[in-house]
Amino acid sequence: MIRALRHLLGALLLLAAGVAGAQTLDDIDVRTQGDQKVVRLRFNASVSYITIAPAGAADQYQLRFEMLAADEPVLRQVAGEQRRLAAGDGLPGIAVSYTPEPGNRIKQLTVRLGRALPLTARQGPNARSIELLISAKAPEPAAGAASAPEAMELANGGANAAPEVEAQAQALMTQARAAVAERRADDAVRALDQLLKLPPNSQSTEAQELIGQAWEAADNPGRARIEYTLYLKLYPTGEGAARVNARLIALGGAPVAAAPAASTPAPAPVPAKTFSGSIAQYYYGGKAKSDSLVTIATGIDQATLSKTTESALVTSFDLSGRFVDEGSETRAVLRGSGTKNLIQDGRSSSSVSAAYVDHRFGAGGTLGGLAVRAGRQSPISGGLLGLFDGVSLAYPVREGIKLDVMGGTPAGALISAPSERLFATVLEVDTFLERFGGNFYVLQQTTQGITNRRALGGELRYAGDRWSLNTLADYESVTRKLNALSVHTSWQLPGQTTLTVLGDQRRAPSLQLTNALISSGADSLKTLLDQGRTLDEIRQRAIDTSATARQFLISVARPLSPQWQVSTDLRYSAVGALPAVDNFQATPATGAQYSFSAQATGTNLYSKRDINNFNLSIITTPFFKGTQFSYNNLSGLADNQDLTLEPSIRLYTQSDKQDVKITRVGPGMRVTYRTTRRASLLGELLYEVSRTRGPTNRDDSSSAFFYVGYRYELF
Repeated sequence: MIRALRHLLGALLLLAAGVAGAQTLDDIDVRTQGDQKVVRLRFNASVSYITIAPAGAADQYQLRFEMLAADEPVLRQVAGEQRRLAAGDGLPGIAVSYTPEPGNRIKQLTVRLGRALPLTARQGPNARSIELLISAKAPEPAAGAASAPEAMELANGGANAAPEVEAQAQALMTQARAAVAERRADDAVRALDQLLKLPPNSQSTEAQELIGQAWEAADNPGRARIEYTLYLKLYPTGEGAARVNARLIALGGAPVAAAPAASTPAPAPVPAKTFSGSIAQYYYGGKAKSDSLVTIATGIDQATLSKTTESALVTSFDLSGRFVDEGSETRAVLRGSGTKNLIQDGRSSSSVSAAYVDHRFGAGGTLGGLAVRAGRQSPISGGLLGLFDGVSLAYPVREGIKLDVMGGTPAGALISAPSERLFATVLEVDTFLERFGGNFYVLQQTTQGITNRRALGGELRYAGDRWSLNTLADYESVTRKLNALSVHTSWQLPGQTTLTVLGDQRRAPSLQLTNALISSGADSLKTLLDQGRTLDEIRQRAIDTSATARQFLISVARPLSPQWQVSTDLRYSAVGALPAVDNFQATPATGAQYSFSAQATGTNLYSKRDINNFNLSIITTPFFKGTQFSYNNLSGLADNQDLTLEPSIRLYTQSDKQDVKITRVGPGMRVTYRTTRRASLLGELLYEVSRTRGPTNRDDSSSAFFYVGYRYELF
């Protein structure tokens, strides 16, 4: 085991030597908190949770959040992502899908559950996380499955089942047995699932055992454990109880005491192994056409321009493995993507966003609780600590207090410099004064032995029954400037009303001496020093290339009924001016920008699986005024749960002080079709028609953007 991990670690570190990748979702995990399961989504960006719909139990949700701050590659990301949690520990399988929309600060996740459950969401313990809350209940039988008394009666013959039900059950069982014999696990699961949805019958007992075997054959031990556990709850004295209990133990599940002991000794528990992974490929295409008329001194000049704006093949992969043995846990993660640009003279690229091995020692021994992670990774704590290649250690000093130490080479920097090194120490406190938590960190970053960045920062959190608070402060001591200050608070008011307030000020990009390389064109700080620049001059140039961005948000959300939610928000934002520096011209301030938006979300209005978003936004700046109405829909067809349609339309109007008016209309359609349990086909088409009218010019243009591709789950 150790030897295999060494080889795996070496391979991951070799892969991590590539270019840092752009992925918004970092990781997903689940933990128990009281009577709830908490699914934590971690991001490679600072985010602010907005809302989730629908409000009742469902198997599909849409979560909206705002991206507050992120590295430039994340902001420009176009490839979609998906993270999955296998079924287990009382929860169904969970899939979280993210489709980026470059240029739009409001982002959206689609959360799909293996079965309908009530789900709520909240801001996580820091600005880089959002949590999903699910009631921690025992696995429920499938719709139509027998209760325990019914099951025991049916095990003795199923005399109460109607003849037509018996005939259908026997036909489905014949299909399922044939599929199992021919190793068609997906077909077997499908047939058995239909059988178990029938009223109780003479095939129910065997079907419940067989569906566990089918999930094992489909390489899904988590779902198999759920089905085996359900068998033992429904049929504790059934003919297959001993076999099922043995299989449950072999898969790492806890034996059910009510089941009779097997005639032969049960196999000893084996280390639990779970794997997840997917590969996806998409072709992205885009075309644009413009017809313009411009009034000139000699008459009217007419021009028509058509061009291909995008043609690229994007491949992404996401692989992970988890091994649990005697309390210790080892994880290996590999994620990345590659783009083949098919436009002449276009630039192709490849990247690795995560490639690490993580080992957590069991509670016993001197290293109990220590977690070691090596490879390309995001920081294991909050704050303004970016992607890096190296090693991190997390050690629980005492209950509720953890010390994190990280060291390596920055991997996601805006501009690269030679011989970069970083070292960071974080002290995390989960709870103090009952409901408070937070962390304090120190970061030292160098290039060629020169201190590039030295940051002191921390986060303070409060989680009350009806009020929560998340704050962040980061001070950069080399430039002697405040890098970021953020306050995010939320109140739960009467009537299930949520009030959210956000105040945020930060430097963009984050302050560090190598920002001076952006405007100078030099390849290192030593080069600037050799050119006669002093450290004070370099420090000032670094400050002059980092703008101050401020924003303030107040938002109110409230459910009107089980089917309708409404929310409004008022936002202020401004980016400060930048002086002329070396090769860069001066940049004026944006001035105060105000926007107001109102959104209504209706769920299950005409089916069991539809979500409808209506949004009206008004923006006012010193230079123009704009209004946008948009409608987005997500529908799962009643007769085909594998097909999801997401039509949308946007209407935008703008006018400025020069009496130039712009109108844009953009319909779109996104389609997802799950061809098998593992494979899905995806596609999207966005079409936009734009019209510009001014005193001396007229322009009519149209553009089309689309992608088509597939995603395949490897495990």
